[in-house]
Amino acid sequence: MNTSYPIPEKVPSLWFPLVKKFYQEHYPSGKPNKADPIWVIRQKGKILCALRLKQTTNAQLLTGMVTEPNHRHLGLGSHLINSLHPVLDGTPTYCFALTHLVPFYNANHFTSISAEMLPKELESRFKAYTTQGRSLTPMRYIGRQ
Repeated sequence: MNTSYPIPEKVPSLWFPLVKKFYQEHYPSGKPNKADPIWVIRQKGKILCALRLKQTTNAQLLTGMVTEPNHRHLGLGSHLINSLHPVLDGTPTYCFALTHLVPFYNANHFTSISAEMLPKELESRFKAYTTQGRSLTPMRYIGRQ
């Protein structure tokens, strides 16, 4: 992992147009929402990696994680997740990992769970996504062990 990456920053509302543009360019279906905390890693003013933490009643869903294509496979996503340990550990945190990304999330302190172990609000969302044909694995953040 490249330890020279900047520390992740929580996106202030002023940056929202930049984040929205980043998602439109690199992950069009990952529509950001101003109501959700969004964290980014920027270098020289350019967003390299972003993720959203969709808030629910008693949990949060890590969603919309995307890395700029020229910076993938360099450890940037892992750096972002690991830098957010206090944020992820403070509230039960889940994600719906695409099947090929399960090893990435396992390596970053998530564990696979059954859909029935999700909070009801997230379980219904997960079932809706998988009914649409998406190949997803529900996961929960277990922190550094």
